[in-house]
Amino acid sequence: MQKDQDSLYDRLRSGDHKAFESLFKSHYRLMTLFANKMLNDMEIARDITDDAFTTLWEKRSELNVTGSLISYMYKMIQNRCLNHFKHQETKNLFLDYLQRHNLLNLQAENFERAYHDKEIGERIRSAVNELPTQCKMVFCMSRYEHFKYREIAEQLNISEKTVERHMTLAFAKLRQALKNDYSVWL
Repeated sequence: MQKDQDSLYDRLRSGDHKAFESLFKSHYRLMTLFANKMLNDMEIARDITDDAFTTLWEKRSELNVTGSLISYMYKMIQNRCLNHFKHQETKNLFLDYLQRHNLLNLQAENFERAYHDKEIGERIRSAVNELPTQCKMVFCMSRYEHFKYREIAEQLNISEKTVERHMTLAFAKLRQALKNDYSVWL
C-alpha cells in the first residue's frame, strides 16, 4: 500500500494528470465528509476540500511529503478547517463589537441617508433647471453663491421686490417638485 502511495506521489510531482485524477476520484468524497464532520457545513466542507486539492495540484512540484500522501491531504484539510474556525471567530468578534457599539445600524442608516440625499439633490437640480432663466439665475445667486437680495438686485439691475418674487416662484416650483418628500423643508 505504501509503495502504491509512493508511486502516486512521484507521478503527481511529475505532473501526471491521471495520478491526480485517481487520487481525486478515490478520496475526494471521504475527505469532504471528514471536513464536514469537523465543520457541520457541507458547502464549506466542499470548498475546503476543493481548495486542498487545487493547492496540491498547483504546488505539486514543491511538495515534500515524508509520510503518506493521503495522511498529508487529511492534515491539510484539517488545518484549513481550523483556519476557517479562527476566521469565523474573528468575524464574530468584529460583528459583536459593531453590535455593542450600535455601528451596524449606523452604517445602514448612513448608506440610506446618503442615497436619499443624492436622490433629493438630483431632483432639486432638475427642478432648478426647469425654472425660467432669470428666476433660475436669482435662485442660484442666492442659494449657491450666497448673495443677499440687495446684491442680486444690483448685479442684475432689477428691484429687490423682483428678486423676492423670483425666489417665491423658485421655492413654489421646488416645493411642487419635492411635494412627496417630507424630509425636505424649503
